[in-house]
Amino acid sequence: MSPATKFRLRLPSRPRFLGRRGTTAVEFALVASLAFGFILMTIDIGRYLADQHALDYGVAAAARYAAVSSKSASVDSITSKFDSAASGLLGNCAKCQVSVTFSPNYQVGSNVTVTASLPWSTVSPLTMLGSKTLSSSTTMTVVH
Repeated sequence: MSPATKFRLRLPSRPRFLGRRGTTAVEFALVASLAFGFILMTIDIGRYLADQHALDYGVAAAARYAAVSSKSASVDSITSKFDSAASGLLGNCAKCQVSVTFSPNYQVGSNVTVTASLPWSTVSPLTMLGSKTLSSSTTMTVVH
């Protein structure tokens, strides 16, 4: 083998990346759409769970207030107790519908039921949750 052939450069017969132009952009578009969809789905599930927790917390606080102070509590004060408890987690709870029921009356030993519902919808149309109505209810026995 002569020294000239030993160091001969081999050039490819055709360019190496011929026909692969734009594949990176296509791959990025596919992976990014899946990643963004997953991120939006995670946000929606987190919002769903946080809003349901806020309803549960607000209903429990309102029912506790009604059970402990039934003589001074009215439906408006119980509803405002729900709003103040749930507003820290829900923000403005203007869409919340709250109902208070004393069974059979406001006396000690009777039951108070506080029910709240909230219309809820997803951030993105990609998630399968859709629009729902979240609801929560708590029943407690009047003690004072």
